[in-house]
Amino acid sequence: MAEGQATPGGRGRHTLTLAGRQRLELAGVQRVENFDDHSVVLETDLGRLTVRGEGLHIHELNLEEGRLLLTGRVSLLAYEDSAQRRRDRRHLL
Repeated sequence: MAEGQATPGGRGRHTLTLAGRQRLELAGVQRVENFDDHSVVLETDLGRLTVRGEGLHIHELNLEEGRLLLTGRVSLLAYEDSAQRRRDRRHLL
């Protein structure tokens, strides 16, 4: 399990629990940017989180509480912080 402090203005602690690469529980989710059965991109209290795998399915999503439950075969979890995204956007302009 990984834990971290929320960014200023965040809702609380961000937690991530992955059980057997099949069940992913998250707290601190702000929004779901996009998803399909191979990829889920989320904005969390600690930045953008990309989840990749096979047969991914969102079972529960409660944005008021910032909670998400995802099942499927998880092969990648990758965070991208806000500062990196701002730098990347500047190069696109």
